[in-house]
Amino acid sequence: MDTLLKNMDFPVKHWAAFSRHFPSPFPLLAMDFLPRKKDWVRRVFTTCSFSFILKGRGTYMRDGKVREVVAPCVLIELPGDYLEYGPDGTWDEMYLTYAGELTARFEQCRFVNREAPVWPIANPAAVNALIVELKALTQSPAPETVVDRIDRACERLILETRVSTREAGEGEHIISATLAEMRLNLARPVDWEEAAARNGVSVSTFRRRWLAVSKTPPGRYLKQLRITEACRLLAETTRPIYEIAHMVGFVDELYFSRRFHRELGMAPRGYRDIHQVRLRGLEGDPREREVES
Repeated sequence: MDTLLKNMDFPVKHWAAFSRHFPSPFPLLAMDFLPRKKDWVRRVFTTCSFSFILKGRGTYMRDGKVREVVAPCVLIELPGDYLEYGPDGTWDEMYLTYAGELTARFEQCRFVNREAPVWPIANPAAVNALIVELKALTQSPAPETVVDRIDRACERLILETRVSTREAGEGEHIISATLAEMRLNLARPVDWEEAAARNGVSVSTFRRRWLAVSKTPPGRYLKQLRITEACRLLAETTRPIYEIAHMVGFVDELYFSRRFHRELGMAPRGYRDIHQVRLRGLEGDPREREVES
């Protein structure tokens, strides 16, 4: 990290003025790197910004709540928010700024969570690699030719901080183990009470920990998992639909078809007609074969 920070500089900082030829949902307005920043921010924001704190520590205050900032982490500034934040001494900060009206889109994509405005960077190495890529793009003598790449590199940078593997929280290993067992044998019914007892917790505790990890109730999650695997098998294999239904835990093919249609708005056969991939050892495009038949 220190080597990266010593060589950090963005020759171009303002990107709003450049025309996009392949518009991204998240066009960047500006970005910059602030080494050894010591000043505190105390103001209302009109933009949506992501500040990557790469070195140092400090404090973030919003809505009367005080949060500790420990690098490496990310903090957000949203339009209409009055914020007070800054370092204990100094910190190294890189920020990405977007138009305020994109906030709802960021929330929809789960890049922004108002209840958790500061979050850790769980995989600093991956984030560093993306920053190096971003820095290289800004070195272009013709920035107008790389602006579309800049937009997407910044989006990937934010995404990396959101999807990186987190340190397991309380009891999370229990849920991970149960999920692994489910994926290995989707056809087997799951006894949630037995799963909770096997791991030494009550059903209510199991459910609470499950929701903390997956955000979806256990029964609903299992159904989604089965339908997703059915989609994969329909697209990637030529197995009969009744066989696929049994493989993912549906004893009755008609019930499977009704459930599939309810979830995806089409029958399993229709899904296969649209999505089946080209299969090795078979001539032609499977979609063409279906039309001909």
